[in-house]
Amino acid sequence: MKPVKRKKQVALVLFGGKGERFGGEKPKQFELLGEENMFVTTLKAFSACSSVDAIFVVVEASTMEECRDLILKNHIGRVKAIIKGGLSRQESARRGLEYLANHGMEKDDLVLIADGDRPNVDPDIVSENFIAALELGSACTAIPVTDSVMLEDGGHISSYLDRNHVYRAQTPQTFRFGSILKAHRKGRKRPFTDDASLYQKYIGKVFLVKGSEDNIKITVKEDVDTYLRLKEKKDDSLS
Repeated sequence: MKPVKRKKQVALVLFGGKGERFGGEKPKQFELLGEENMFVTTLKAFSACSSVDAIFVVVEASTMEECRDLILKNHIGRVKAIIKGGLSRQESARRGLEYLANHGMEKDDLVLIADGDRPNVDPDIVSENFIAALELGSACTAIPVTDSVMLEDGGHISSYLDRNHVYRAQTPQTFRFGSILKAHRKGRKRPFTDDASLYQKYIGKVFLVKGSEDNIKITVKEDVDTYLRLKEKKDDSLS
């Protein structure tokens, strides 16, 4: 009997934005997180995930040369290509997927899409994403809310939502390649906040993978301090 070939499992990491809310003269991926910048920290974290076969990076056009130099300088060999991003996160993700389509990805291979400004990558969450996407077709990392959640209408509360069924979406989000590419092509003229919402609109159900409060997104300067505290806590637990 011919052996079954394992599906390819790749990470598409998005650094396409300019980080205007973060401030600063340069895109926020170049912000130092201790001794190295966020771009390097995030890519090293994904390189340490044994479930990832290869990494493809999407960056803002003006930063491509600097990003290439950082990858070479830090010997991040699992990065296979740097792809020019678009004007929005959605366009950057689609450009990354189109690149993969032109470079050997098959429809049943698995692609994990992650925001590059979540540097505290958890290898277990990455692995669980791939497992769920392989079995179910899709996976969205998410955490349950703990506060009461309400809807507003004209400045007053119109209703409360049952927080037992309300989650906050994170990345990574992982899919069978052919399906998420199809969703992005269908939805290219409409704005979506993330890949899971595109998939749900055009393909089908998105299944949840439990995330972590430590899987923070660095949006403003104060988030850097939060990341450094988490890193110090993790380092202490390993010593």
